[in-house]
Amino acid sequence: MKKLQTEIINDRLVTGQYGDIRFGQWGFECSDRQSFLTLTDQCRDAYQNGDYWQLAEGDWALDYHARQTDPHTLHIRATLAALRDGLLQDAVIRLVFDKSAIQTGEIAGRKFRHTNSDRYRLYPVHIARLTGTDGTIISVTLDRYDGAGRFMPYLYLRDSGDHWIIHARLLPIDPVDHIWLRWANRLFTWSAPDWLARLIWKCPGGKAIFWRLRERLGRHCPEIQAVPLNNLKSGQSLLLEVTCHFR
Repeated sequence: MKKLQTEIINDRLVTGQYGDIRFGQWGFECSDRQSFLTLTDQCRDAYQNGDYWQLAEGDWALDYHARQTDPHTLHIRATLAALRDGLLQDAVIRLVFDKSAIQTGEIAGRKFRHTNSDRYRLYPVHIARLTGTDGTIISVTLDRYDGAGRFMPYLYLRDSGDHWIIHARLLPIDPVDHIWLRWANRLFTWSAPDWLARLIWKCPGGKAIFWRLRERLGRHCPEIQAVPLNNLKSGQSLLLEVTCHFR
């Protein structure tokens, strides 16, 4: 009988295994126009003091916990509270699985094989699945969320490198406070002036074309996209709760 084995240190899942399926590191991410906070990779312009984080466009308190609740289940909870008014483009619980023992991924009723497309298959749904080569079903469910009236929940399924990646993600809802229209490459990142980004966003078809364009089309798309940001006022918070079931 397969057994769920995990290493959880300081409330963070470092490594895990269920049968032949390996996974980790799992964590939390959020970002504004300059800063990127992550628990599993290299932060950018984000400075930590315990549970408190200073970003370019806001100061935040992060409460993050991962725990194994039974022999087949992991639960992750994250709360991000604004210590002063601040802008965010997203808040994310991140789950990563090695691709070697996984046959397909499924989201919004569609199945995919791993082709290293690096596409963010993003949908306003509450469940995504992975199917192992041995028949194991991994179900990731978004159980609870609170977007403070300014963000709404999505899940995405992404095949990138040697991994399947699932994000539970809070993204800004209309009316958005800012539009960040950017073009990034190896040499520079160019950001459109706020007035031009807003104008393009409001033009017929502008939002449909540029909203997270690079994410939707994958690695062969130029790094051009429009990213909305919304403001959270001091004292407001975002909540995500996710459960991962292995069967």
